[in-house]
Amino acid sequence: MHYYTQVKQVRETDKGTDLIIHIPDEKISHKLSKYKQDKDVNAEIRISDNRTIRPDQRKKIFATIRDIATYSCDDPEYIRGIMLYDFCTLNDVMPFSLSSCSVAMAREYLNYIIEFALRWNIPLRDKGIDRTDDIDKYLYFCIKHRVCAISGKPNADIHHVDAIGMGADRNKVDHTQYRLIALSRHWHRLVHDKGEDEIFEKNKVYGIKVDRETLKYIGIRSKDIT
Repeated sequence: MHYYTQVKQVRETDKGTDLIIHIPDEKISHKLSKYKQDKDVNAEIRISDNRTIRPDQRKKIFATIRDIATYSCDDPEYIRGIMLYDFCTLNDVMPFSLSSCSVAMAREYLNYIIEFALRWNIPLRDKGIDRTDDIDKYLYFCIKHRVCAISGKPNADIHHVDAIGMGADRNKVDHTQYRLIALSRHWHRLVHDKGEDEIFEKNKVYGIKVDRETLKYIGIRSKDIT
């Protein structure tokens, strides 16, 4: 079930944030009762950003679509339609226009097509870090798909920004507590030889922490992960 809602009141507590929401013109209590069964009903909420798509976002989206079209030898308009349809289907949202959608929706869609390019090793004409509108997500996608965050090359190494102590068993430490970054063998070697600070600052990258599911997906054995 998906409904348009209005946030009426917000209250922050030590345990999180409580929202009072209003669903206009809908009566849904009878629908929720069959799910509740003495437990809280889980729901997903998307906060709408009323600002419209920025010109630079639109430029990045169309540039990425052109790169995908060039790689697949398809018409960019065809790729745009297919990618938009897949995004809307996967996220259960209505089709939208790239001329008037919100900033938030444009960011999510750009994340989607950039991840698609990284997953399938589709070369981008610009550096991915310059193409993204969400650097944390880009760095995460690079780790997930083992693509160098600097060069965009595939089969990247996973570098620990927070070094694991000498003699520690890498299979037994909790890697979720360490910042990681995906680097090609060339950049990985340079980072170890020359240090991270200057290289990371120049290329606008940094390490991030990832969850256990992602660690397992990329084949890193960690504490409690087999």
